[in-house]
Amino acid sequence: MVKNISNKIEFGKLRKAIEQMVSIPEKEWLYATQYIHKRIYKKGEFLIQAGETINHFFFINKGLVRFFYITEPGKEFNKHFAKENDFAGSYVSTILNYPCPYFIQALEKTETCILTKQLLQELYDRHPVWERIGRIKAERLAIQKEFREKEFLLDTAETRYRRFLKEFPDLTDRIPQYYIASYLGITDVALSRIRKKMKPINPG
Repeated sequence: MVKNISNKIEFGKLRKAIEQMVSIPEKEWLYATQYIHKRIYKKGEFLIQAGETINHFFFINKGLVRFFYITEPGKEFNKHFAKENDFAGSYVSTILNYPCPYFIQALEKTETCILTKQLLQELYDRHPVWERIGRIKAERLAIQKEFREKEFLLDTAETRYRRFLKEFPDLTDRIPQYYIASYLGITDVALSRIRKKMKPINPG
């Protein structure tokens, strides 16, 4: 049975995030929200652990998560951060059924909406709007990865930090500096030096 108007409010942020890409017919939205589940993760809890094979994606309704790898000696490398109105997951694991190579951990109490692979595949077959959304998300991810690769190959650490401030303007007060340093591929000491020599900037 299609849920009532309260469901429109419950998944309002998710709909707004999706409709920044494509407008969804009301009938399609009401159908989809029957099968979207909500889950809350405590600070420090893992949404995904490396080695797991997952079959869903997350939409972050509220909170903050980090994506990170751990080497055999136990060193952590932060790959990405996702916050309110972002999506999180692993295409490799969800689409190809491979073990996820990284962890996703809540850095704050995090409220999520869970969209399963089964639901997404069904939606793709139901209406072209869903396939279009999937294509746009995949394109954005590819662009993000290309910029990230270029950063590490060509840009200085200071340039990478400035771009971090522009992309995540509110995260410097929400995560430890050594997490940011790891994301940038430098030590926390090096990041401290960069911050000291930089003039105050407007990250927006």
